[in-house]
Amino acid sequence: MAEDLKADLIKRLKRIEGQTRGVQKMVVEERGCTDILHQLTAINEAVRSVSLILAEQYAVECLQTTTKRGKSREAITAMLDVIARVPR
Repeated sequence: MAEDLKADLIKRLKRIEGQTRGVQKMVVEERGCTDILHQLTAINEAVRSVSLILAEQYAVECLQTTTKRGKSREAITAMLDVIARVPR
């Protein structure tokens, strides 16, 4: 994985971690359900975004590696399986 992509993913994951801590604090402080649900929606979207980036990276790496060995059909099947697991 390229260093710039890795750094971007770490930054995104740390932001998600911070958002999660923020929601925990909101629950402790008994903030309104609307505010909490709004933050949880933002967290879900952030996780989905990271998942898509990782799935795309996996697809690229998987296809590059396996097509060199003449196993492109298996690579495509594996790639589609991973992408299908990404939350919608």
